[in-house]
Amino acid sequence: MKCAIAVFAKTIGLSPVKTRLAAGIGQTKAEEFYRLSVSCIEAVLQKVAAENSYTFPHWVLAEEEGPARFESKSFPASWTGNGRLGDRLAKVSQRFLKNHDAVILVGTDSPQMAPNQILEIVGELGNNRPNQHVVGPATDGGFWLWGSREAMPLEVWQNVAYSAETTLEELIKATKDHGHSVSMGHELQDVDVFEDLATLQLTLEQKGSDLLSAQANLLKWLQENTSTFQG
Repeated sequence: MKCAIAVFAKTIGLSPVKTRLAAGIGQTKAEEFYRLSVSCIEAVLQKVAAENSYTFPHWVLAEEEGPARFESKSFPASWTGNGRLGDRLAKVSQRFLKNHDAVILVGTDSPQMAPNQILEIVGELGNNRPNQHVVGPATDGGFWLWGSREAMPLEVWQNVAYSAETTLEELIKATKDHGHSVSMGHELQDVDVFEDLATLQLTLEQKGSDLLSAQANLLKWLQENTSTFQG
């Protein structure tokens, strides 16, 4: 089964990144965090692709100029297209499902994700499984991952309030109303605001030797900046 993994990202210099986090720690530190997070996602997906040669990671960027200017060149990069988040999720999902058996949509807000968590979801999307979709719930009521082996109409994605406590609940309901079924994957924290950093640090510390080198670099940054963030 060919599975695309589309990572929604922004390009520093073309779009503001981690704006809610920047409100707590400043733009410079927020951009440092973002770069480290992107490196973590990159490392996770490189390991996934090394373990399953039928997985194909891609960057999907918020800006039309993004593919030419995005700092990481490890995976192919394309533009998401115009529109609000629901429009872009729909377009990217439909685009990759034209040439792949499944697609996984992820962002850059959960740098603690592990390769085995992605690989398990790839397995869940196998053709012999009953559900058309797999979701990775986020602790804030949203989702850090959405996997599909069948495309959904644009209106399913559009009729959802994103960045809300009810986001995942609404999307699952809209999916089921469309006649599709959803299975649940691992729950992870999204890092959106200053208060999320302490929880992320604890999570990474608990992973110990299971950390990839990029995640260890992020943990070191968090430990070095704790006193700065706390004033």
